Order: sequence, then structure tokens, then C-alpha cells
Amino acid sequence: MFTTLRYPTKQQNLIWLRRRQKDRPSEIANDLNVSRPHVTMEQKRAEDRIQKLIEHAASVNRVKIEHMSARYGIAEGYCHAYDSKTYIIYSPKIGVQNWYVHEGNCGTCDLEDQCKETLRTLAEEWEIGIPPGMPPTELGVYLFERIRRRLKWDKL
Repeated sequence: MFTTLRYPTKQQNLIWLRRRQKDRPSEIANDLNVSRPHVTMEQKRAEDRIQKLIEHAASVNRVKIEHMSARYGIAEGYCHAYDSKTYIIYSPKIGVQNWYVHEGNCGTCDLEDQCKETLRTLAEEWEIGIPPGMPPTELGVYLFERIRRRLKWDKL
């Protein structure tokens, strides 16, 4: 099923991010000095690669995907092993990550700083302001709820 997994190239990531931010293909083509069809083709390649990466992450982590958007690099699903809602995200800066919605005591966790950095990076890419001082478990819920609303997944 996953015979070849490849991350998007630098140019594909750039095009993908700019399209996600609603930049027009003609604008991107002018900025990169490429044709508009090239931008469209590279965006499609990026989305195909991102979809395969997310599907692979779901498969190896036994997450049943409920919603997915390769255009935005995110999937929402459920992990029976952890009895948890799970988000699988793709970011050019952090790669593919799973975020398990859970209760926790972040102050005693060795990964607190890593979680904060991951969530900060996502918030910047999604242009979502995050409140200061919130522990990562709460911040994750806050951030992903806003992303869900933006993608209109609450209405599905």
C-alpha cells in the first residue's frame, strides 16, 4: 500500500503553504518565475505526498481517520489503543506528527517543551493566536478546535 513515501520538495512545500494561505496560483507563478500550470501541478504533487504521509502515519499508529484534508495537511481520527481523539498533522517545519488528545500533568512531563514548540509552530502556520501560559494538553484542544472550525469539520 505504501511502497513509496516521499515528503514534498522545498518548492512543493512553498507552493502548498502559499496556496493554503489563499495566494493565487498566478501570483505564486510570478514570484517563483514558473508557469501557472507548474504551480498547479506541484501543488497536486505536494497534496498527494502529504495524503500518503498522513495515511501511513494513521496506519502505523492504528488511527482510524474520520476527516482528512491533504490541502491543509491534517487528519482527525480515533486511536483505540489510547482511547483518544487523534490529530495527524503535516508541517514543512516539523514533518508528520500525531497529537493525542489527553489529560495530563504537563509540568511533570519531559516532553513539555517539545509539545509547546510543536503547537507554537502549528499556530504560526495556521495564523491562530494562542493564549499564553496554557499547558500543552489544553493548548492542543484550543488550537485543534479552531482548526476544526476553520475547516468546517464541526458541521460534518
